[in-house]
Amino acid sequence: MACHAPLPARTGTALAPLRGAIASCLAATAPSRELDAAIGKSIFPALADLEELEPGIWRQQDGNRVRALNYTRTWSAAASLVPTGCWIEHDCLDVIVMSAEDRSRGTHDILPIALCLAALRARMRAADAGMAPANQSEEI
Repeated sequence: MACHAPLPARTGTALAPLRGAIASCLAATAPSRELDAAIGKSIFPALADLEELEPGIWRQQDGNRVRALNYTRTWSAAASLVPTGCWIEHDCLDVIVMSAEDRSRGTHDILPIALCLAALRARMRAADAGMAPANQSEEI
């Protein structure tokens, strides 16, 4: 069973890293450790306070290393971004993260990145109830 990260605090500045990660996923043409690192920092903001050794790898004060999963390369890593209580569906074009109340879509040529998009959007919706309705375009 995947370990799910906590949702960010409900403030605009706390959501800025999620918005940035979504924008980076939309622009991505291939999986990358830089994008994995941006996604990791959007989910775990405390990573920004650690020394970054290389993209996706940080050193804690005690010397231990923290590594971002390969979110953009593997389905299982991207699936760990799905908020608790949600599930994954997909059709021919989109990956959809569903909840009892809502759905968030991700469309990308690279399936794990599509799942990252859907999961990050679902986190945005959970953290900010004022987001656009699910049936509108999600160009965040």
